[in-house]
Amino acid sequence: MVNISEAFRLENTSSQHPPFLVVFGLITLQQKYVAEKDVVMGFVALLSFVSIIANGILLVVIAKDPFKQLRTITAILLAFNSAANLSSSFVLFLDNVFYWSGGKLSPELIVYFCSFTSYLYVIGNFLHTLNTYGAIVIPVRYAILVLKIRKFLVQCLALAWVVILLLVIIPPYTLPKNKIPYYVKCVLTLICVLLVLLAITFGYLYTKIFQRLYARRQRLSLAFHLKRSTVRGRAISKKNQNIVKTLFVHVLFFMITTIPGSVIFLIYLHCTTCDRVKLQLAALFAIPIAYAPLVFLPLLWLFRLKQYKRAMIKTLRFWRYGGFLRRISKTLNIQGSLADQENRSREGSCTKELHDVSVAV
Repeated sequence: MVNISEAFRLENTSSQHPPFLVVFGLITLQQKYVAEKDVVMGFVALLSFVSIIANGILLVVIAKDPFKQLRTITAILLAFNSAANLSSSFVLFLDNVFYWSGGKLSPELIVYFCSFTSYLYVIGNFLHTLNTYGAIVIPVRYAILVLKIRKFLVQCLALAWVVILLLVIIPPYTLPKNKIPYYVKCVLTLICVLLVLLAITFGYLYTKIFQRLYARRQRLSLAFHLKRSTVRGRAISKKNQNIVKTLFVHVLFFMITTIPGSVIFLIYLHCTTCDRVKLQLAALFAIPIAYAPLVFLPLLWLFRLKQYKRAMIKTLRFWRYGGFLRRISKTLNIQGSLADQENRSREGSCTKELHDVSVAV
Protein backbone atom coordinates (compact mmCIF):
# COMPACT_ATOMS: atom_id res chain seq x y z
CA MET A 1 0.00 0.00 0.00
CA VAL A 2 1.39 3.35 -1.08
CA ASN A 3 1.02 6.18 1.44
CA ILE A 4 2.27 9.78 1.56
CA SER A 5 5.81 8.77 2.42
CA GLU A 6 5.83 6.46 -0.59
CA ALA A 7 4.43 9.25 -2.77
CA PHE A 8 7.28 11.56 -1.77
CA ARG A 9 9.83 8.82 -2.36
CA LEU A 10 8.37 7.80 -5.71
CA GLU A 11 8.23 11.39 -6.91
CA ASN A 12 11.87 11.92 -6.06
CA THR A 13 12.96 8.59 -7.59
CA SER A 14 10.42 8.15 -10.36
CA SER A 15 12.95 6.52 -12.68
CA GLN A 16 13.34 3.63 -10.23
CA HIS A 17 9.57 3.06 -9.95
CA PRO A 18 8.08 3.25 -13.45
CA PRO A 19 4.79 1.48 -12.55
CA PHE A 20 3.65 4.45 -10.43
CA LEU A 21 2.52 8.01 -11.15
CA VAL A 22 2.43 10.79 -8.57
CA VAL A 23 -0.06 13.67 -8.83
CA PHE A 24 0.54 16.92 -6.90
CA GLY A 25 3.02 15.09 -4.68
CA LEU A 26 0.23 13.26 -2.82
CA ILE A 27 -1.75 10.82 -4.93
CA THR A 28 -0.05 7.73 -6.35
CA LEU A 29 -1.50 5.92 -9.35
CA GLN A 30 -0.56 2.96 -11.43
CA GLN A 31 0.94 3.61 -14.85
CA LYS A 32 -2.22 2.53 -16.63
CA TYR A 33 -4.06 5.58 -15.25
CA VAL A 34 -1.89 8.07 -17.11
CA ALA A 35 -4.89 9.19 -19.22
CA GLU A 36 -6.87 10.03 -16.08
CA LYS A 37 -3.90 11.95 -14.73
CA ASP A 38 -3.60 13.92 -17.97
CA VAL A 39 -7.30 14.81 -17.91
CA VAL A 40 -7.13 16.07 -14.32
CA MET A 41 -3.88 17.94 -14.88
CA GLY A 42 -5.29 19.62 -17.98
CA PHE A 43 -8.49 20.61 -16.19
CA VAL A 44 -6.55 21.98 -13.21
CA ALA A 45 -4.30 23.90 -15.61
CA LEU A 46 -7.36 25.54 -17.17
CA LEU A 47 -8.88 26.33 -13.77
CA SER A 48 -5.63 27.73 -12.42
CA PHE A 49 -5.20 29.97 -15.49
CA VAL A 50 -8.74 31.37 -15.11
CA SER A 51 -8.20 31.71 -11.37
CA ILE A 52 -5.04 33.76 -11.89
CA ILE A 53 -6.92 36.14 -14.20
CA ALA A 54 -10.05 36.42 -12.00
CA ASN A 55 -8.24 36.86 -8.69
CA GLY A 56 -5.74 39.23 -10.27
CA ILE A 57 -8.52 41.43 -11.65
CA LEU A 58 -10.30 41.45 -8.28
CA LEU A 59 -7.09 42.45 -6.51
CA VAL A 60 -6.40 45.27 -8.97
CA VAL A 61 -9.99 46.51 -8.80
CA ILE A 62 -9.89 46.68 -4.99
CA ALA A 63 -6.43 48.27 -4.99
CA LYS A 64 -7.29 50.97 -7.56
CA ASP A 65 -10.85 51.53 -6.30
CA PRO A 66 -11.75 54.10 -8.99
CA PHE A 67 -14.98 55.22 -7.27
CA LYS A 68 -13.56 55.17 -3.71
CA GLN A 69 -16.24 52.73 -2.55
CA LEU A 70 -14.16 49.64 -1.79
CA ARG A 71 -12.29 50.74 1.32
CA THR A 72 -14.42 48.47 3.47
CA ILE A 73 -13.69 45.48 5.66
CA THR A 74 -15.44 43.24 3.14
CA ALA A 75 -13.19 44.47 0.32
CA ILE A 76 -10.05 44.02 2.43
CA LEU A 77 -11.02 40.43 3.28
CA LEU A 78 -11.85 39.71 -0.35
CA ALA A 79 -8.43 41.03 -1.33
CA PHE A 80 -6.87 38.78 1.31
CA ASN A 81 -8.70 35.75 -0.11
CA SER A 82 -7.77 36.69 -3.65
CA ALA A 83 -4.09 37.02 -2.75
CA ALA A 84 -4.12 33.53 -1.21
CA ASN A 85 -6.02 32.08 -4.18
CA LEU A 86 -3.69 33.78 -6.63
CA SER A 87 -0.65 32.30 -4.89
CA SER A 88 -1.93 28.72 -4.90
CA SER A 89 -3.21 29.06 -8.47
CA PHE A 90 0.18 30.25 -9.63
CA VAL A 91 1.94 27.25 -8.04
CA LEU A 92 -0.54 24.78 -9.57
CA PHE A 93 -0.26 26.43 -12.97
CA LEU A 94 3.53 26.31 -12.70
CA ASP A 95 3.31 22.62 -11.82
CA ASN A 96 1.25 22.02 -14.97
CA VAL A 97 3.74 23.97 -17.07
CA PHE A 98 6.56 21.77 -15.79
CA TYR A 99 4.46 18.63 -16.30
CA TRP A 100 3.44 19.32 -19.90
CA SER A 101 6.95 20.48 -20.80
CA GLY A 102 8.48 17.25 -19.51
CA GLY A 103 9.88 18.73 -16.30
CA LYS A 104 8.99 18.20 -12.66
CA LEU A 105 8.18 20.60 -9.84
CA SER A 106 9.16 19.67 -6.31
CA PRO A 107 6.28 17.82 -4.57
CA GLU A 108 7.30 19.35 -1.24
CA LEU A 109 6.85 22.84 -2.70
CA ILE A 110 3.38 21.98 -3.96
CA VAL A 111 2.24 20.38 -0.71
CA TYR A 112 3.65 22.96 1.69
CA PHE A 113 2.73 26.05 -0.31
CA CYS A 114 -0.79 24.86 -1.09
CA SER A 115 -1.24 23.95 2.59
CA PHE A 116 -0.11 27.44 3.54
CA THR A 117 -2.56 29.10 1.15
CA SER A 118 -5.35 26.74 2.25
CA TYR A 119 -5.01 27.90 5.85
CA LEU A 120 -5.17 31.50 4.64
CA TYR A 121 -8.21 30.62 2.55
CA VAL A 122 -10.01 29.20 5.59
CA ILE A 123 -9.16 32.24 7.73
CA GLY A 124 -10.21 34.73 5.05
CA ASN A 125 -13.55 33.06 4.33
CA PHE A 126 -14.37 32.69 8.02
CA LEU A 127 -13.60 36.35 8.75
CA HIS A 128 -15.56 37.45 5.69
CA THR A 129 -18.68 35.58 6.76
CA LEU A 130 -18.23 36.73 10.35
CA ASN A 131 -18.00 40.34 9.14
CA THR A 132 -21.28 40.00 7.23
CA TYR A 133 -22.91 38.37 10.24
CA GLY A 134 -21.85 41.21 12.54
CA ALA A 135 -22.93 43.95 10.11
CA ILE A 136 -26.43 42.49 9.69
CA VAL A 137 -27.30 40.55 12.84
CA ILE A 138 -25.70 42.83 15.48
CA PRO A 139 -25.23 46.11 13.58
CA VAL A 140 -25.20 48.48 16.57
CA ARG A 141 -22.58 46.66 18.60
CA TYR A 142 -20.58 45.81 15.51
CA ALA A 143 -20.57 49.44 14.34
CA ILE A 144 -18.71 50.36 17.54
CA LEU A 145 -15.96 47.87 16.73
CA VAL A 146 -15.74 48.54 12.99
CA LEU A 147 -13.36 51.50 13.24
CA LYS A 148 -10.97 49.62 15.52
CA ILE A 149 -11.15 46.48 13.37
CA ARG A 150 -10.59 48.44 10.19
CA LYS A 151 -7.63 50.27 11.72
CA PHE A 152 -5.66 47.12 12.51
CA LEU A 153 -7.14 44.63 10.03
CA VAL A 154 -4.45 44.90 7.36
CA GLN A 155 -1.66 44.53 9.92
CA CYS A 156 -3.35 41.49 11.48
CA LEU A 157 -3.84 39.82 8.10
CA ALA A 158 -0.20 40.46 7.17
CA LEU A 159 0.85 38.97 10.52
CA ALA A 160 -1.33 35.92 9.79
CA TRP A 161 0.53 35.43 6.49
CA VAL A 162 3.89 35.47 8.27
CA VAL A 163 2.87 33.27 11.22
CA ILE A 164 1.19 30.58 9.12
CA LEU A 165 4.07 30.57 6.66
CA LEU A 166 6.53 29.97 9.50
CA LEU A 167 4.34 27.27 11.07
CA VAL A 168 4.07 25.39 7.78
CA ILE A 169 7.62 25.83 6.47
CA ILE A 170 9.83 25.54 9.59
CA PRO A 171 8.84 22.03 10.85
CA PRO A 172 9.98 20.16 7.69
CA TYR A 173 13.48 21.57 8.18
CA THR A 174 13.62 20.69 11.87
CA LEU A 175 11.92 17.27 11.97
CA PRO A 176 13.72 14.03 11.13
CA LYS A 177 13.13 12.81 7.60
CA ASN A 178 11.17 9.79 8.75
CA LYS A 179 8.72 12.11 10.58
CA ILE A 180 8.00 14.44 7.65
CA PRO A 181 5.33 12.19 6.03
CA TYR A 182 3.44 12.08 9.32
CA TYR A 183 3.72 15.85 9.59
CA VAL A 184 2.33 16.25 6.05
CA LYS A 185 -0.47 13.85 6.89
CA CYS A 186 -1.38 15.88 9.99
CA VAL A 187 -1.30 19.16 8.04
CA LEU A 188 -3.59 17.81 5.32
CA THR A 189 -5.93 16.26 7.87
CA LEU A 190 -6.22 19.57 9.72
CA ILE A 191 -6.97 21.39 6.45
CA CYS A 192 -9.75 18.94 5.55
CA VAL A 193 -11.28 19.16 9.03
CA LEU A 194 -11.14 22.96 8.97
CA LEU A 195 -12.83 23.08 5.57
CA VAL A 196 -15.66 20.84 6.78
CA LEU A 197 -16.06 22.92 9.96
CA LEU A 198 -15.99 26.10 7.87
CA ALA A 199 -18.83 24.80 5.69
CA ILE A 200 -20.88 23.94 8.79
CA THR A 201 -20.17 27.39 10.27
CA PHE A 202 -21.21 28.99 6.99
CA GLY A 203 -24.56 27.20 7.13
CA TYR A 204 -25.23 28.23 10.75
CA LEU A 205 -24.24 31.89 10.31
CA TYR A 206 -26.17 32.22 7.09
CA THR A 207 -29.31 30.92 8.78
CA LYS A 208 -28.98 33.67 11.41
CA ILE A 209 -28.34 36.31 8.74
CA PHE A 210 -31.40 35.25 6.74
CA GLN A 211 -33.63 35.37 9.83
CA ARG A 212 -32.38 38.84 10.74
CA LEU A 213 -32.89 40.21 7.23
CA TYR A 214 -36.40 38.81 7.03
CA ALA A 215 -37.35 40.42 10.36
CA ARG A 216 -35.81 43.74 9.31
CA ARG A 217 -37.64 43.68 6.01
CA GLN A 218 -40.95 43.22 7.82
CA ARG A 219 -40.26 46.20 10.10
CA LEU A 220 -39.23 48.44 7.22
CA SER A 221 -42.29 47.57 5.18
CA LEU A 222 -44.50 48.56 8.11
CA ALA A 223 -42.67 51.80 8.92
CA PHE A 224 -42.04 53.02 5.38
CA HIS A 225 -45.18 55.15 5.16
CA LEU A 226 -44.50 56.76 8.56
CA LYS A 227 -40.87 57.91 8.33
CA ARG A 228 -39.01 59.41 5.41
CA SER A 229 -35.75 58.20 6.89
CA THR A 230 -36.77 54.64 6.09
CA VAL A 231 -36.06 55.36 2.41
CA ARG A 232 -32.38 55.29 3.25
CA GLY A 233 -33.01 52.31 5.48
CA ARG A 234 -34.64 50.44 2.62
CA ALA A 235 -31.68 51.28 0.36
CA ILE A 236 -29.25 49.94 2.95
CA SER A 237 -31.43 46.89 3.44
CA LYS A 238 -31.49 46.24 -0.31
CA LYS A 239 -27.71 46.53 -0.46
CA ASN A 240 -27.34 44.10 2.44
CA GLN A 241 -29.76 41.69 0.78
CA ASN A 242 -27.70 41.73 -2.40
CA ILE A 243 -24.59 40.96 -0.39
CA VAL A 244 -26.32 38.16 1.47
CA LYS A 245 -27.72 36.66 -1.74
CA THR A 246 -24.21 36.64 -3.12
CA LEU A 247 -22.95 35.15 0.12
CA PHE A 248 -25.64 32.46 -0.09
CA VAL A 249 -24.41 31.42 -3.54
CA HIS A 250 -20.87 31.61 -2.14
CA VAL A 251 -21.71 29.33 0.78
CA LEU A 252 -23.82 26.91 -1.27
CA PHE A 253 -21.16 26.49 -3.95
CA PHE A 254 -18.47 26.19 -1.28
CA MET A 255 -20.37 23.45 0.56
CA ILE A 256 -21.18 21.49 -2.61
CA THR A 257 -17.60 21.52 -3.85
CA THR A 258 -15.57 21.45 -0.63
CA ILE A 259 -17.27 18.97 1.70
CA PRO A 260 -17.15 15.95 -0.66
CA GLY A 261 -13.52 16.57 -1.55
CA SER A 262 -12.50 17.02 2.10
CA VAL A 263 -14.29 13.84 3.17
CA ILE A 264 -12.72 11.87 0.33
CA PHE A 265 -9.26 13.09 1.26
CA LEU A 266 -9.82 12.26 4.93
CA ILE A 267 -10.77 8.72 3.95
CA TYR A 268 -7.80 8.54 1.58
CA LEU A 269 -5.41 9.64 4.31
CA HIS A 270 -6.67 7.42 7.12
CA CYS A 271 -8.57 4.43 5.77
CA THR A 272 -6.30 1.38 5.68
CA THR A 273 -8.92 -1.23 4.80
CA CYS A 274 -10.54 0.53 1.82
CA ASP A 275 -9.93 -0.25 -1.83
CA ARG A 276 -6.82 1.83 -2.47
CA VAL A 277 -7.21 2.12 -6.23
CA LYS A 278 -10.77 3.46 -5.97
CA LEU A 279 -9.72 5.91 -3.27
CA GLN A 280 -6.82 7.14 -5.36
CA LEU A 281 -9.06 7.78 -8.35
CA ALA A 282 -11.71 9.43 -6.15
CA ALA A 283 -9.08 11.70 -4.58
CA LEU A 284 -7.69 12.48 -8.03
CA PHE A 285 -11.01 13.67 -9.43
CA ALA A 286 -11.90 15.44 -6.17
CA ILE A 287 -9.00 17.87 -6.64
CA PRO A 288 -10.51 19.97 -9.49
CA ILE A 289 -13.92 19.93 -7.78
CA ALA A 290 -12.48 21.24 -4.51
CA TYR A 291 -10.39 23.74 -6.47
CA ALA A 292 -13.41 25.21 -8.31
CA PRO A 293 -14.33 27.81 -5.60
CA LEU A 294 -11.01 29.57 -6.14
CA VAL A 295 -12.15 30.26 -9.70
CA PHE A 296 -15.88 30.80 -9.25
CA LEU A 297 -15.99 32.99 -6.14
CA PRO A 298 -13.95 35.99 -7.40
CA LEU A 299 -16.05 35.99 -10.57
CA LEU A 300 -19.17 35.89 -8.41
CA TRP A 301 -18.16 39.00 -6.48
CA LEU A 302 -17.01 40.86 -9.58
CA PHE A 303 -20.22 40.32 -11.54
CA ARG A 304 -22.84 39.94 -8.79
CA LEU A 305 -22.30 43.12 -6.78
CA LYS A 306 -22.89 46.44 -8.51
CA GLN A 307 -20.03 48.41 -6.95
CA TYR A 308 -17.45 45.76 -7.81
CA LYS A 309 -18.77 45.42 -11.35
CA ARG A 310 -18.70 49.18 -11.95
CA ALA A 311 -15.19 49.41 -10.53
CA MET A 312 -14.05 46.51 -12.73
CA ILE A 313 -15.49 48.10 -15.88
CA LYS A 314 -13.90 51.44 -15.02
CA THR A 315 -10.52 49.79 -14.36
CA LEU A 316 -10.59 47.75 -17.56
CA ARG A 317 -11.56 50.81 -19.60
CA PHE A 318 -8.68 52.71 -18.06
CA TRP A 319 -6.30 49.92 -19.06
CA ARG A 320 -7.74 49.80 -22.55
CA TYR A 321 -7.77 53.50 -23.31
CA GLY A 322 -5.10 54.67 -20.89
CA GLY A 323 -2.16 53.92 -23.17
CA PHE A 324 -3.95 55.36 -26.21
CA LEU A 325 -4.89 58.53 -24.36
CA ARG A 326 -1.37 58.88 -22.99
CA ARG A 327 0.02 58.61 -26.53
CA ILE A 328 -2.47 61.23 -27.76
CA SER A 329 -1.64 63.50 -24.83
CA LYS A 330 2.07 63.12 -25.48
CA THR A 331 1.57 63.92 -29.18
CA LEU A 332 -0.54 66.98 -28.34
CA ASN A 333 2.04 68.16 -25.83
CA ILE A 334 4.80 67.82 -28.43
CA GLN A 335 2.71 69.68 -31.00
CA GLY A 336 1.87 72.35 -28.45
CA SER A 337 5.51 72.82 -27.49
CA LEU A 338 6.49 73.07 -31.17
CA ALA A 339 3.73 75.62 -31.75
CA ASP A 340 4.92 77.62 -28.73
CA GLN A 341 8.47 77.61 -30.04
CA GLU A 342 7.27 78.71 -33.48
CA ASN A 343 5.21 81.52 -31.96
CA ARG A 344 8.15 82.65 -29.85
CA SER A 345 10.40 82.63 -32.91
CA ARG A 346 7.84 84.68 -34.85
CA GLU A 347 7.54 87.13 -31.98
CA GLY A 348 11.33 87.39 -31.87
CA SER A 349 11.58 88.07 -35.59
CA CYS A 350 8.83 90.72 -35.40
CA THR A 351 10.59 92.39 -32.50
CA LYS A 352 13.85 92.42 -34.43
CA GLU A 353 12.16 93.98 -37.46
CA LEU A 354 10.58 96.70 -35.33
CA HIS A 355 13.95 97.37 -33.75
CA ASP A 356 15.59 97.69 -37.16
CA VAL A 357 12.86 100.07 -38.31
CA SER A 358 13.19 102.23 -35.21
CA VAL A 359 16.94 102.42 -35.71
CA ALA A 360 16.53 103.39 -39.35
CA VAL A 361 14.09 106.17 -38.42
